Amino acid sequence: MTFDTLDLRWESWEGEEDTVLVLVNGTPLVELVRRWEDDAAQATGERSLAGSYAGLPARFAAEIQTAWLGEPERGNLLSIFVGERVALLECGCGELLCWPLVARIEMGEREVRWLDFQQPHRAQKEADPLSLNRPPAPFWSYAGFGPFVFERAAYTRAVRSLGRASTDS
Repeated sequence: MTFDTLDLRWESWEGEEDTVLVLVNGTPLVELVRRWEDDAAQATGERSLAGSYAGLPARFAAEIQTAWLGEPERGNLLSIFVGERVALLECGCGELLCWPLVARIEMGEREVRWLDFQQPHRAQKEADPLSLNRPPAPFWSYAGFGPFVFERAAYTRAVRSLGRASTDS
């Protein structure tokens, strides 16, 4: 089996908190998601929203360590999403809960899978009967995006490499 590769590194921004740059097979995850979301966003007249993500900020380094290694804990903001999904990217505005990209992380004996991706604000929902004038937000499907399958030892090393504090946080 050929595994996907994961590279994580701190990205520095002048006057801003460092963020995690997530590369899957050498391509930024933000770019992979933007390409995937582009059709759905264009169809709903929201093209500017496609790929509107940023890496998680350095202040979440400890939470990344636990949530991304399959150990979500109570109070971990990265693990509070529907269906046991974990935040991989935050909104481009810098607010995690504003527009996160989430996925399930399955930790196997020899592999780790990122699957069941979702943009919570574009998840399939029923119309709210208490808000008849407001239909649910357009649904964006991630069926066919991923899964990404990483060799567990390499994945664990990549995630643990973020354990060091970034220099500007």
